[in-house]
Amino acid sequence: MALANDGERFTLPHAIQEFRMNLGYMPALWADDGDCVLVDDVPFAVKALSQCRKAHADVLFITNEGLRDVTFTGIEPWGWDRAVRRALLDAGFDAGSLPSDEYLSYVRDLSDRRRTIDVLSFVRTGIEGATCGESMFCSTLAEVGEALSERGKIVVKAPWSSSGRGVKYVDRGFSPSLSGWVANVVARQGGVMVEPYYRKVKDFALEFCSDGGGNVSYCGVSVFKTDKSSYSGNLIATEDEKLSALFKFLPENLFFDVIGRYESYFSKGLFCRYKGLLGVDMMVVASDDGRGFLLHPCVEINVRRTMGHVAGSFKPSPTDPVQYMHIVHDVNYRLKFDNLGNNFVKVI
Repeated sequence: MALANDGERFTLPHAIQEFRMNLGYMPALWADDGDCVLVDDVPFAVKALSQCRKAHADVLFITNEGLRDVTFTGIEPWGWDRAVRRALLDAGFDAGSLPSDEYLSYVRDLSDRRRTIDVLSFVRTGIEGATCGESMFCSTLAEVGEALSERGKIVVKAPWSSSGRGVKYVDRGFSPSLSGWVANVVARQGGVMVEPYYRKVKDFALEFCSDGGGNVSYCGVSVFKTDKSSYSGNLIATEDEKLSALFKFLPENLFFDVIGRYESYFSKGLFCRYKGLLGVDMMVVASDDGRGFLLHPCVEINVRRTMGHVAGSFKPSPTDPVQYMHIVHDVNYRLKFDNLGNNFVKVI
């Protein structure tokens, strides 16, 4: 949402402010001992972390007021945008220790869903028969209507949006509210992304880390669930257990071939200057003839830490129970871990 706004001053909706306050402790789950974690409320973060009942680093929780009293060797937000940079400047950080305006524009450009057009072309070359995936950019409602007439059912996405909030499924023409939504996104962001609707079987993602100097490494696979387009939760399991769930649908050689293609693309192309974590959402799709499955290798690219990276920060042993990590909301937002036993493939 902040990337879409692209301003230094951005007021979060109340629900997301609550989300941030309730789950601000989460970096303790992947931080190193001695790190500081910026939170809205220190006592709340201490209590929430203890209730999480997961191994964590020995960190120091601090608020904005405490930032001025500590010297840092590095800063790792969930993701970079102008609002994050302004908040850190207001808290007393020197501008020289933060990303430049040019770099922030670069990160925003990488986060544009239009990137999927080029990525799909690169990744699918030579493996078209085992994969699917198309994406186009429409700058008018009429162009979206043409795509709907041609496809019968489409998915329309804002170029920049948060999970689930900027995605619409269209199969019965345009209602006044949907037409208004498209017109609003076109006015604010220049257009919308349009993709065919696919019969999804399973969501997953490949997670990467880039050093900003052209070296990109694969971090692991994330197997997760969505409710329509909104994130629901992640599988916490060994890499082998997660792969076993995917290899019921996809050939192993195709999976590892795609990893290599992404490592090449991210290290040599437009992404090579990016320093930080990346995640590529994918899905297993039922083929039109109903006789098999295809890989959609790029639903979207997340130029930031993802919940898949969070899930991957846990390193269970083969004897540990497979778990489902998800966020629930009762009085507060909570990170919850449910044991799945031997039925995890059916559940996830």
